[in-house]
Amino acid sequence: MTSKSSSDSSHIRWVRFRLFLVTGGLLCAFLLLIARSFQIQFFQGEDWTDFANKQIQRNLRLEPRRGDIYDRNGQELAVSIEVESLAANPRIIENPAAAARQLSKVIQIPASRLHRKFRQKRAFVWLKHYLSPKQADAVRALSIKGIHFVKESHRYYPNVELAGQVIGFVGRDHIGLEGLEVTQDLLLRGHSGTLPGAKDARGEIIFTHGLPDDSQPLGYSIQLTLDKRIQYIAERELKKTVQDFGAKGGMTVVIEPHSGEILAMGVFPTFNPNSFSSYGPSVWRNRAVTDAFEPGSTFKIFLAAAALEEGLVHPNDLFYCEQGKYKILNHTVHDLKKFGWLSLAQILRFSSNIGAVKVAEKLGPNRFYHYICSFGFGAPTSIGLSGETPGLIRPPEEWTPVDLAAAGFGQSLSVSALQLAMALGAVANDGLLMRPLLIKEVLDGQGHVVRTNKPRVVRRVISADTARAMKKLLAAVLRPDGTGARAALAQYKAAGKTGTAQKSNHRSGGYADDRYTASFAGFAPVTDPKILVVVVINEPQKGFYGGVVAAPAFRRITEQALHALQVPPARIQEKSEKVAALDSRLSLQPSLIALQPATYNRTNYNQAMVMPDLTGLSLRDALNRLKSFTGSLDIHGSGRVVGQNPEPGRNLSTVDSCSLILAAD
Repeated sequence: MTSKSSSDSSHIRWVRFRLFLVTGGLLCAFLLLIARSFQIQFFQGEDWTDFANKQIQRNLRLEPRRGDIYDRNGQELAVSIEVESLAANPRIIENPAAAARQLSKVIQIPASRLHRKFRQKRAFVWLKHYLSPKQADAVRALSIKGIHFVKESHRYYPNVELAGQVIGFVGRDHIGLEGLEVTQDLLLRGHSGTLPGAKDARGEIIFTHGLPDDSQPLGYSIQLTLDKRIQYIAERELKKTVQDFGAKGGMTVVIEPHSGEILAMGVFPTFNPNSFSSYGPSVWRNRAVTDAFEPGSTFKIFLAAAALEEGLVHPNDLFYCEQGKYKILNHTVHDLKKFGWLSLAQILRFSSNIGAVKVAEKLGPNRFYHYICSFGFGAPTSIGLSGETPGLIRPPEEWTPVDLAAAGFGQSLSVSALQLAMALGAVANDGLLMRPLLIKEVLDGQGHVVRTNKPRVVRRVISADTARAMKKLLAAVLRPDGTGARAALAQYKAAGKTGTAQKSNHRSGGYADDRYTASFAGFAPVTDPKILVVVVINEPQKGFYGGVVAAPAFRRITEQALHALQVPPARIQEKSEKVAALDSRLSLQPSLIALQPATYNRTNYNQAMVMPDLTGLSLRDALNRLKSFTGSLDIHGSGRVVGQNPEPGRNLSTVDSCSLILAAD
């Protein structure tokens, strides 16, 4: 009994010891747990809270919808739309080969390429961006498990090629690559927004602060000074001119001279920004801003303005034009006709190179250079488009007498079409050079105007009196006997200047004999210009004179643009005044009269051989008088004939086209 009692007592002590150990261990663990909890709660609480939030909370980045681009009348030029793109989860596609074959027929991607995508061990692969509505409906009809749609923002240009070089385009990542899309990229893109959310156990997003607002965030929109109607007119007529004359390309700029607002800026060949990758980078370039060319005789405008402003010449001052040849050092300057004495007005009207050289020599290189720079040549216009060229104007200390002479008629220097338009705008604007204005307003996501760009005067170049005198001289260029006769408008009085420049030969030096730049720069109406148009045609093959190639394009663009702007036609002058203007050539100096076609008499010519005087005749009678003429007829206006080209007495066998200007009695 004693032995058994001792054994039981020993067992009890062992059990108690084990209970003590277990209880002590649990108590220590509990104390440690309390201590650790205290440490986490009071000393590391913020750190662990942040760690937990990072695992479940998400600040979702919301990319803003890119702002739109509008013309001056609120017409859309570039918009962002939401379209559906196609993606897949290869892990849950049951039959990849069959799915690839079915989708291939709808989205026009080879089945083998789709099959390779479906064999990837990934949960997400892109199949095709930007499906058409028809394609999206067809894919839905297939009901393929693992194929799903993703909403994407897509930049869309609703007018296709219209103003493509001006607007530019964006890439797949919605970042601007060309044109205004790149220069105004930060403005159009706006600022990214964030929306707080949380992740559930399945990884799905829970919007803890409500669903995202589709209207936020938004980029800024911009309203341009471009007029969609005038842009269309300018591009259409530019294309027609380039194609009719087999030219390499062309560009045109249309501005409102008093404000400097760009109404149109066109380049041909054009491209479609919706499919920009189908074209080369050379087509994307806005050549009206990036390319410099030798302006030819259009530059005589600024030579004459400088000479008048300096008081060195008067419109009626005479210069001897050397009968068509004038030697300067080892170079000879030629005129198309053998002119004798010409006034400054006639130098511009007949575009005498030798006369321009004589004026340039009188002005001198330093003063001429000063006015060239004052008109804005040799420096960017700061229009806000990428790649703008400053042109090339060498300093006067580098000029030789030959360089001065060549500059007088627009060779040996280069300008851009935009520079030429803005410089002529200073003449039309009573001597004030304006900064070109392309972006009129900036609007926020709700359409409220946040910034307005006002017209800015750069400087006064010439006096108002000189500008008015130049308007009269340039208006005379469009008379029937002037080089710009084909630019004359039927219902408005216009002014301008033709330009024909040989292109430089980069291989052998000097100038090429078979490559030209034909141009015309002008404005209308003369007394209160509402529109100014510059047309530049690069390497025309079927004729190369500015008065033949570019002047008709100026006329068509200007007439239609003035109608679009609802500018009322100018009051038609009395027929007697028109007749007097038409026959003003008979009052030229004797040396010039001898160079014109022989003085005609209405009773002593053969109607089948020479151009008759059609002044005052109705269109029916005029056409009857020209029934033996086999060339093309270009008729402007309605009523009775008040102008014609060629002039009366011209041998019809030497011309292939005839232009008639008609006006109401």
